[in-house]
This record gives sequence, structure tokens and C-alpha cells, in this order.
Amino acid sequence: MRFSTFAFGLVASTVSALPSTPRDLLPTIVFTPGAWHETWAFDMVRGNLSVLGFPTEAVALPSVGSTNASVGLAEDTAALRAELTTLADAGKDIVMVVHSYGGLVGSNAVEGLDYATRAAAGESGGVIMLIYMTAFASPADASLLDALGGVALPWFDYSDDGNFVTPTDPKTIFYADVDDALSAEAIAGLKQEPARIFTDDATFEPWNNDVEVGFFFTLEDQAIPYATQVAMASQFPSGYFSQTFNSSHSPFLSMPLEVATAITLASTDALLKKLL
Repeated sequence: MRFSTFAFGLVASTVSALPSTPRDLLPTIVFTPGAWHETWAFDMVRGNLSVLGFPTEAVALPSVGSTNASVGLAEDTAALRAELTTLADAGKDIVMVVHSYGGLVGSNAVEGLDYATRAAAGESGGVIMLIYMTAFASPADASLLDALGGVALPWFDYSDDGNFVTPTDPKTIFYADVDDALSAEAIAGLKQEPARIFTDDATFEPWNNDVEVGFFFTLEDQAIPYATQVAMASQFPSGYFSQTFNSSHSPFLSMPLEVATAITLASTDALLKKLL
């Protein structure tokens, strides 16, 4: 589903009508990139959300660009968890948006930091929704490679020692519908990844532990096929928030306005569910 500029305008009008200081009322949107990507990936979406008054953060993953083969999912999880903890302890409502490999990072990091768990412990703040944007929602004790059937994808380019991975043909795999100039910049910004991120296991299933979840589907995705996305989301409880984009693996670059609008709608859904 593509959202129009008119729809974005309606959302902006609604947000601007909120009492006094919207940034104090709206949740903080925390982005987690996928493999090979740094936080620049979300700059355009964050800019659109800023116009609407949403505070945003994007977490840099230690594995991206690392030359240390031992850095993996645990280190990435710790980095995201530190940011979530800081925000939650400040009493902030949080909507997480995770992309691709970032799904495993987000799943692991959210444990104990969701709003309901913190409220039960007498604490304010916490994650009110975790959105998987064409992201891996892997069962506990399963890795990203397990989700791929145990076989590395043909476009995984391993270093000679097998310790690091880079993607071949990222234009086709990640950015097929992204403007050529922008996709060239994105490709230039990609970094190597330690191979272990693909074999480290998920440790937590948010959807089975009362964490509100959502999924953004991408129909033309060459990295995670639509059918695979649907299969992963089938684990979620009924009534989860979803939006579908006629995009490649990177809607945050090809349709940032539409993604920002969808995040706004998801945030509204999460806030309403929090109050019920």
C-alpha cells in the first residue's frame, strides 16, 4: 500500500492538533538497521517523522564494519538494549522499527523492556510496539541462517577465511526501486559483517511474550521474499498491526514518506492498545 502526500498531510494535521508539546506526548521511534547498513539508512524517514514531531533514535550496530570476527548478535543486542534502557528509564514510550537482520537484534533486546513488563514492576516507560520492517522474526534458538533453510544465500560473498560477508549485487537485492544516484550512495556506504551474525541464535520471541508487534511487508523484496515474510508473521497473534508496500527490501529509501506515515499509524495503534 502506497501512502499519498495527502495521507501524510492528514496525519500531520492530526499530530499538530495534539495538546501543547507533541514531542512529550509521542513515543520515541528507535530504528535498528539490518546487516551491512549503518544508521544513515533511516535519515529520510527520520526527517519526515521529525516534521510530525516524533523524536527518533537510530542505533549503530557494532558488527557493521567490524574487523573482529568474534563480534556478533550479542554485541549488537547489547548496543540496542542500552539505548532502549536509557529511554525507558527516562519514562519514554518507545516504538521499535527493525529491518532485516535487525529483527533478531530487536527480538533479543526487547526482553523485559516492554511497557507491560515494566508497568508490572512499577516502572514507567518501555516498548509499546516492535515493528518488523521486512525483518527476521526468528523463533528462539534459531539463527538467521536457520530461517534461510540452513544454506547461505547465493549473493553472500564470504572472505577467503570465511569470517566475513559482503553482499554481491546490492542494487538488485536491496535497492531495485531506489533512484540510481541514491542507491549508488547507499552501496558505497555498505560495510562488511562478521559471518557469525548469521549463525548466532535468537533468544526471545516477543510475539509469544505479550510484546505488541507489527510487520511491514514488501512485495518486491529480493532479499527476503514476500512468502518468507508472511511465514514469519504467521507466528504473530491475530490483530497485529501491518502495512504492505509495493517496494524492494529498502522502502526507507524508495518511499520514505510512506514509511513515515505507516510508522505514525502504527504508533497511534500502539498508544491506543496501551490505554485499553
